[in-house]
Amino acid sequence: MKEKKIEFDTLSLQFTIQDDSWQLRLAKSQTRVKDDRQIRIVTEASDDTFVPAEVKDEDDAFIFSFIVDQSTKKWEDLRQLHQHEKLRLLCNLAQVKKYLTTRLTFFLHPDNVVFDDNLMPFIIYRGVRNLVPPFDISEQDFMKQLKCFSIALFSKKFNFDQLYNGALERAKDTEFEKRVSESKSLEQLIDYLEESYRDEQDKADKTMQMVPTKRFRLFKRLSIIMIIVAVLLGAPLVYFGLVSLPYQQHQLDAHEEYLASDYGGVISALENENAENLPQASKYILAYSYINTEQLSDSDKSVIMNNISLNSDANYLLYWIYNGSGEFEKAMEKARYLDDPQLIMHGLIKQIEQAQNNPDISGTERDEKVNELQNELDEYREEYNLDANEEENELGTEGSSETDDAQNEEQNARDSDNNNGDDNNDE
Repeated sequence: MKEKKIEFDTLSLQFTIQDDSWQLRLAKSQTRVKDDRQIRIVTEASDDTFVPAEVKDEDDAFIFSFIVDQSTKKWEDLRQLHQHEKLRLLCNLAQVKKYLTTRLTFFLHPDNVVFDDNLMPFIIYRGVRNLVPPFDISEQDFMKQLKCFSIALFSKKFNFDQLYNGALERAKDTEFEKRVSESKSLEQLIDYLEESYRDEQDKADKTMQMVPTKRFRLFKRLSIIMIIVAVLLGAPLVYFGLVSLPYQQHQLDAHEEYLASDYGGVISALENENAENLPQASKYILAYSYINTEQLSDSDKSVIMNNISLNSDANYLLYWIYNGSGEFEKAMEKARYLDDPQLIMHGLIKQIEQAQNNPDISGTERDEKVNELQNELDEYREEYNLDANEEENELGTEGSSETDDAQNEEQNARDSDNNNGDDNNDE
């Protein structure tokens, strides 16, 4: 059993899915139904366009059960089809317009439409005009939904929800997207889809041909064998050219930037590398660079940098790397592993700031997240008798003890880098 949530305009539908059954509980307060017989329109919808459905009356809600054949093609399957097949299903989907003049209402959404093997559409959830949401669907509504569905099916840049919520006007990267988005009427849009389908079908007929099954299977096997041989021979070269060389070059670039005290350059050179896999020296210069760019007072930075060196615990260095790159969850994992209360509290403060500035969560979720983190922070402050200023002043104290001459070690490392250029490359 799994759940699927479809959000469209003001409508939010939470389905419980088990095998072929999609069940939805819709509160009666969300409808305008006065007589249970009014809702029969949903169950009597045509089986050639809508999936079978049953409705039960349960106290303060209607329980909808939709039968969705598991063999039907879902959105992720549609995205894998050939171009002429996608255009064919869009032409078929456009024919649903005939229901615009009936009492049935519906909406086109990737999660609310499935297709059979002939690429004929079947709409899952539907309503009744002025009784069951959506309470209405106009020709303009249908045209906009069809435009978004069409572009989303081909686009690598926009999904349906983005297009429907404002990106449709900006979707003009291809001639197809431009013609679809600029269509002035539903008839013009459908005519263009049908024209595009005919053109693509003609191309497919000219470039594709039927071959005997035995010959196809032989060709397929030979192709697979050739691919395997090519992969075996080419894998070492590909790895060396695409992985090993760039990895080494990024480290060399980072060390050069570090010697030039260009800490932003160090971060840029290593930003796409997995910090866990970096050598200790690279971890050190990256952590050092992030600390230099951290929004802390000069005195706080000095305290922290006096307590990191090439001999620092790798987890301590990783804490500052993840903290600087905004991966606060990973930073907190390192802080808890080191059992360092100052690092934990600093991480909590960072997470609070991140939650407060996160535009992707609702105000309620933001408040709950901030309160949860703030409570944990207050517990640490109380346990260790620290106020906000003391936290910042003690950030430089590493969980495992560091030598008092860590600053000298760092300076010696720089001198060694300057005097031994070759050693830098090895590092």
